[in-house]
Amino acid sequence: MTKKVYAVRRGRSTGIFTTWAECKKQVDGFQGARYKGFTDPQEALAWLAGEDSPRAGASSSSFAPRRARPAAPATSAPAAPPEDSDYLIYTDGSCLKNPAGPGGWACVIHTRATGERREISGGTPSTTNNRMEMQAAIAALSYPDAPSKITLCTDSQYLKNGLTKWIFSWKKRGWKKADGTEVLNQDLWRELDALVSKHQVSFHWVKGHVGVPENERCDELARSEAMRYM
Repeated sequence: MTKKVYAVRRGRSTGIFTTWAECKKQVDGFQGARYKGFTDPQEALAWLAGEDSPRAGASSSSFAPRRARPAAPATSAPAAPPEDSDYLIYTDGSCLKNPAGPGGWACVIHTRATGERREISGGTPSTTNNRMEMQAAIAALSYPDAPSKITLCTDSQYLKNGLTKWIFSWKKRGWKKADGTEVLNQDLWRELDALVSKHQVSFHWVKGHVGVPENERCDELARSEAMRYM
């Protein structure tokens, strides 16, 4: 049986919840609550971001499951930066009790010119998984001293889609989602937008937890940082 997740767009806390009990705490008795159930976590993220709104007339609190899309094939980033890339960077974020739990982020940076490999990580006592994914990318894109060509590998569809698809509509609407509400994590999206504008960035999605070495290392570092606050 496919496990359902629940997205809360308006409630006491917003985000993705893995059980109805947790979702219910955020929306029960909350005026104007908006929430929806999904069998595909990526569809839940898209709806949460305001880019996959319910059809007109549909109830925003409907829990009718959507047909799960076929899983995207696992892809791995190139073993070395492309010839025209200055850096190959893997990033990852972790939140042990998402949302509002201890979190960590990490990135592994390969510098093509020197062959140097560097690990950077950090954490915070209360955050969300999405914010940690974004913080990892901020650290990665802040690493080069000068404008550079960067290949950035992430297992977060939220991060990749946000920077390659959704952000353009958000900016046109004044950092508002399709339903007119404020974009979540706007502070970090703005910072990322400025960094992406500084560099030439190519984003690559890699499937997490399938043995991609540098992705696994980032996950290990991010979880270790989060554990410091337990």
